[in-house]
Amino acid sequence: MTHKRNNSSYFSNYIGFYTLVKKEIVRFMSVAAQTFYPPIISSVLYMFIFGLAIGSFVKNIDGFNYLTFLIPGLIMMNIINSAYANTSSSLFIARFLKSIEDMLVSPLSYMEMVLAYVLGGIVRGLLVGGVILIISFFFVKIPFVNIPLMLFFAIFTSIIFSCIGILIALVSEKFDHLSILTTFIINPLTYLGGVFYSTKMLPPMLAKVTYFNPMFYMISGLRYSMLGIQEGNIWFATGLVFFMGVGLFLLCVYLFKIGYKIRQ
Repeated sequence: MTHKRNNSSYFSNYIGFYTLVKKEIVRFMSVAAQTFYPPIISSVLYMFIFGLAIGSFVKNIDGFNYLTFLIPGLIMMNIINSAYANTSSSLFIARFLKSIEDMLVSPLSYMEMVLAYVLGGIVRGLLVGGVILIISFFFVKIPFVNIPLMLFFAIFTSIIFSCIGILIALVSEKFDHLSILTTFIINPLTYLGGVFYSTKMLPPMLAKVTYFNPMFYMISGLRYSMLGIQEGNIWFATGLVFFMGVGLFLLCVYLFKIGYKIRQ
């Protein structure tokens, strides 16, 4: 395929862009039993098991009971998994079925293509995280220290893992390859990033190791914005998440532009 496009205007086809975004949202909502409900149900179970049962044996953390401390971690964990799953599965299926070729010859810029996929991941991540947050109101009271900062961490974390999902979908040759990153990298780093515990509970050496985990800054950033619990440098966390999001997005646009594994 040698189709050339004019990228002098990054957003020149609003109708096509809107249609592609709508397709991404309708795609995951049409199979809500697989994409939307499972993370919500599992989070409610976490609230009951870890928050109400095991949490009763855990002392307060910075003035909050364990369940309240747990909520931001659960929300961020599901934002990460939902955003990644949405773009990785959608783009891989488009490559596998070769339906992506129709998009490549459409009058859409590469920026619009990537942004549409990313927005689908953001919407799915925020919807899942938002529902979990609403459910948590039945269990705990959250003070919401900084709502704009909370939205920043939720949105930019969604951007990061939506872009990672795109990258993995481009390099994967089998559908099974999509779950390798989740199983061996995303889930371990998320669990070890402070979803279920505070670094204050760790030995000093392990606490220092945690500071090298990028997931820690996403989780602690959201926890700080919701509860005011600061475990890491919030300015460093904000900058890290921002530059990771922008950098990964530009990398995805570049790979689309050169046709990496999407042109035959």
